Amino acid sequence: MNTIIMIFALPIGIYLLMQEKKSMQKYQAIFDDFYQKVNTDSSLNTQEKLNLLEKMLYQNNYKITKKEKNSVTGEKKIFSIGWLFIGIGTFYVGLIFYILYYLYMQKPHVVNFMLYYKKI
Repeated sequence: MNTIIMIFALPIGIYLLMQEKKSMQKYQAIFDDFYQKVNTDSSLNTQEKLNLLEKMLYQNNYKITKKEKNSVTGEKKIFSIGWLFIGIGTFYVGLIFYILYYLYMQKPHVVNFMLYYKKI
């Protein structure tokens, strides 16, 4: 039974990993679009813009690591189901390695919002 699980887990993991890569680009595009919208909104002052950007990070479970007068930075580790399945497909040894990598060595995804000012 374990062999059957491993045979199917590896190709499923590879497929999921490719889908995660595509989704990550869309995920980043959402942040970029929101940032552009907030940064170009002239009806908001700097503090209101920063509050909106910070709220966006909190709603997406990011930990605020740095907040300055014109920027805010958030970090979050993103767990990969694709790598999880690939780990199961490699005799469960890869699963242990991936979990240890996720817990101790994986760098978090960083989102940095910096407000720019137009000179008139």
